[in-house]
Amino acid sequence: MITREPVRATVKDLLYRWILEGDAIPGQPLKLSDAAARLGVSVTPIREALVEMEGEGLVRTEMGRGFVVRPLSIEEAEDLYPLIMMLEARALRTMDQPTKARLEELDRINKELALEGQDPEQAMALDTRWHDRLLGDSMGDVTREVLEGLKRRAYRYDFQYMASTGGRPSTAQHQQVVNSLRDGDREAAVAALEENWRSGPSLLVPWLKEVQDSEK
Repeated sequence: MITREPVRATVKDLLYRWILEGDAIPGQPLKLSDAAARLGVSVTPIREALVEMEGEGLVRTEMGRGFVVRPLSIEEAEDLYPLIMMLEARALRTMDQPTKARLEELDRINKELALEGQDPEQAMALDTRWHDRLLGDSMGDVTREVLEGLKRRAYRYDFQYMASTGGRPSTAQHQQVVNSLRDGDREAAVAALEENWRSGPSLLVPWLKEVQDSEK
């Protein structure tokens, strides 16, 4: 039973978790009444949350079927990661030099990711934290909002890839970014960050093709 406010935000987070963990099956309709009964809320916040999620590209509406979880696709993966890479590279290229304390914090997060990041949820939380601490202070509101939307969509791919294969984010590329910043080589840091995001499709596309072939 959900009792805390805001209900819609809580409902949205729970629906998103269902999508990540496979409780909401891609291509299958989401039954609002069933979801409402399961969460202990009325249908209204379910519908409102799904409308927001449709705007974020996570679900879609289909005639006669209602809201449907969007399937993972090679085309989307190939679009998402270059966009994220471009925006983060731009922020890294133009931001102020990080303090020694910030670089040490990034080192600590990356080491934790290397040691404790076997679980997909934990790995994604640490990876998100690392990127936020690297760039979060350097972006304007518009860039931050756009990135959050893109990353929310990309998160599905990373999470399910890691859950399926046991892969994890690249701590080596993270470390290259930090070491280059520490050395004052901004362009090398940007190159390492770009490679970090470029590696996404190079891993995801073969995996998605394999998944699609197995479903035929």
